[in-house]
Amino acid sequence: MKLLGLPNRLALALLGLALSVGASAAAVEGLYEGVVPGDSPSGERAAVAGEALKQVVVRLTGRRSAATDGALAPLFAEPLRFAQTYRSVAPGQVAVGFEARGLDAALVAAGQRIWPRERPATLLVLVSERPGPSATPLAADPELRRELERSAQLRGLPVAWATGLDPGTLQARLADALAGRLEPLRALGRQFGADGVLLGKAAGAGSSWSWLGPAGTGTFVGPAGEALNVLADHYGAQFATQRVTPGGALSVAVRGVRDLASYAATTQLLAAVEGVRDVALEEAGGSALRFRVSFAGDAETFRQAAFAGGRLLPDEDSSADGAVHFVLRP
Repeated sequence: MKLLGLPNRLALALLGLALSVGASAAAVEGLYEGVVPGDSPSGERAAVAGEALKQVVVRLTGRRSAATDGALAPLFAEPLRFAQTYRSVAPGQVAVGFEARGLDAALVAAGQRIWPRERPATLLVLVSERPGPSATPLAADPELRRELERSAQLRGLPVAWATGLDPGTLQARLADALAGRLEPLRALGRQFGADGVLLGKAAGAGSSWSWLGPAGTGTFVGPAGEALNVLADHYGAQFATQRVTPGGALSVAVRGVRDLASYAATTQLLAAVEGVRDVALEEAGGSALRFRVSFAGDAETFRQAAFAGGRLLPDEDSSADGAVHFVLRP
């Protein structure tokens, strides 16, 4: 790492921080395994693998429509080309595992975007608007909870529940939920490692849903599982990349970083971009810092995702040196 042109005290402080700064995103396991009705030793392996492959492709692309996309018909016609493992997981249920590298390559060749393994977690908050005792974030209806968790597993979307809240905090957040105030609930989610919040309000005629997080805001009226699917579609549309670059590193230059506070803010902004695995300071010169950012995607995807945060702006005066350039807004 090079520290150029900065006052000695700031340079030494940046050095100390750089040794300990890193960002990691939660990686979802099981993306390449589909669980469908069937029998592991059955002679109908092609049919079983075909259904499991559709489930996996929906999870990888972030698009429910991928299962019926005509452009993927040739891929679905040869499921055994990618199937690697078969195992019984319950009576009448079989899990089919697929070879990741080959399937990724086939999807990219078919013009598909792939949603990387690093995915935002979502805090699930359920309340009742029916007369009588209200459900709280801790006491959701068990059947509704299972429906949400099952849909989340099928889409590869990490979810969390608020547990162990003190009575005062619980009542305050319940009031926020009933009033539809999402920002305090999202702040609560961060305590449980969640990047966003999905709020469900059950009423006699159905349920209404609203969310706030990395995919912005949105609303939906309908069943719990469908609400989770709609949210997953939004995430997939935003974070699926045109190509997969596992372990890829980007050079990122940021101007306007003049003290430790702005350095910390810059590091946090870069680390908060969905798909970032690690942020490391490489060089500092004047008011510019250069970072090495490990990102599961390409430079343009990273640039657009970083802009969405509002504080990293395009650097119109940057040189064409292969780096992604930003200016930190005060």
